[in-house]
Amino acid sequence: MKLKTIRLFVVAISLMAGFSVSLSAQDLAAATKFYNSALPLIKSDPSGAIQALNECITTCGQVGAEADSVKAAAQNKLPGAYYNLGTNQASAKELDNATGSFEQALKYGKEYDTPEVVSRSISALVRIHSMKAHAYLNAKNTEKAQENITKALGLDSSNTTAWLIQAFIYRDAENDDAFEKTLESASMSSRNPNEIRQAQQAGLKYFLVKGSKLVNSNKHEEGAVALEKAMKYDATSKDAIFFLAKAYNGISNWDKAIETANKGIELEEDNAEKEAKFYFELGTAQKGKGDNAAACESFKKAMVGQFLELAKYEIEVVLKCGQ
Repeated sequence: MKLKTIRLFVVAISLMAGFSVSLSAQDLAAATKFYNSALPLIKSDPSGAIQALNECITTCGQVGAEADSVKAAAQNKLPGAYYNLGTNQASAKELDNATGSFEQALKYGKEYDTPEVVSRSISALVRIHSMKAHAYLNAKNTEKAQENITKALGLDSSNTTAWLIQAFIYRDAENDDAFEKTLESASMSSRNPNEIRQAQQAGLKYFLVKGSKLVNSNKHEEGAVALEKAMKYDATSKDAIFFLAKAYNGISNWDKAIETANKGIELEEDNAEKEAKFYFELGTAQKGKGDNAAACESFKKAMVGQFLELAKYEIEVVLKCGQ
């Protein structure tokens, strides 16, 4: 009786082993089927591909080592499917959904060692965060703009566009020191001449506008500081040169006013009407130094266009040139 029981037990174990092998083969076939069904969907229907690939990976986990090659193949395709999904969502202006998909692509790209997808996902996320930051900045939501640009720069600290937006955030906050330093970072991060030029123009425009307003409000010392900064971005800006000469005259820095005005005259290349404003500032500086003869000559050359009456007054009433 005991021998019969043992034989039945052995038969049962054999049947269970055979059943287990049969199930394992079925699961492996199912996993392979999920994988094959995902392949044509990766571009046309990435969401469907992601679902099938995840089913494949889960099923392979149930099979064990026998399914490792199929599992590895599915894992290799998963980051790209998420990237394609993010691209489709971004094209449809679904930026929040796209952000989530690209983040998944980045996560699985790192986990499953697909460096190309990692690189493209980072670039895509930087673009989206920069776009969001720019939109928030235009909407005067500085907090959200800063939040997004911090994410962009955290992903790629060499991205010039992101640095420029960061600079604009500081600009709008009137944080001049941070604005300058960030523009420098933008210029240093780029090898693209157009991007470098964009950074230089941003600095010039900001400090020129600020400096000219200060000078026109008779805040000449503060204006000179801003305009000197503007000149660092473009030493040939005729508007910056003019207002800087005017600022130097306002603080009685006659020598610098003369030097700056002469630079403007040189840049205008014998265009009398355009030179007039520089000759007027030159005459003002020469008058301040007590060189009235030179001032009279400069004011005479300033008697063109909108400076005609101003120069005439200096010649006839103030200096009484020729009398």
